[in-house]
Amino acid sequence: MSFEKRLKALRLKNEMTQDYVARRLNVARSTIAGYETKNRQPSHEKLTALASLFHVSVDYLLEGEETISITPSQSVPEPVTERNFLEKYRGLSAESKRDVLKYIHLMELRDTYQADS
Repeated sequence: MSFEKRLKALRLKNEMTQDYVARRLNVARSTIAGYETKNRQPSHEKLTALASLFHVSVDYLLEGEETISITPSQSVPEPVTERNFLEKYRGLSAESKRDVLKYIHLMELRDTYQADS
C-alpha cells in the first residue's frame, strides 16, 4: 500500500478528520489532503509526527509493512496533569477512548468500595 493510501486508511480507522490531523501537526487541512492525494510529501519532522499520532513506525508509513509496529516513546514521560491527560485523550482513537472511560469507571468502583471498607 502506498504512503498516501496508508495515511488515509489510518486516519479513517482512527476516526480522525483531516482537520483534526492538521491541527495536531500544526499545518493546514489542505496539507493533509495533499499528503493523501500524492500532491505533497511530508517533511521528516511531519512524518515522525504522523507516525507518533497513529502509533506506528515511520517505516510502516513509508515501506508498507504488513503489520503495525508500535514504537516506544524515547522521551521521559510527562507528569500526568489534567491538561496533559485531556490532550492525550483527544489524540486517541474512538475505541481507545471507550476503553479509557471503562477503565475510569472501574477505578470509580474501586474507590467507592475502598471508601466503604
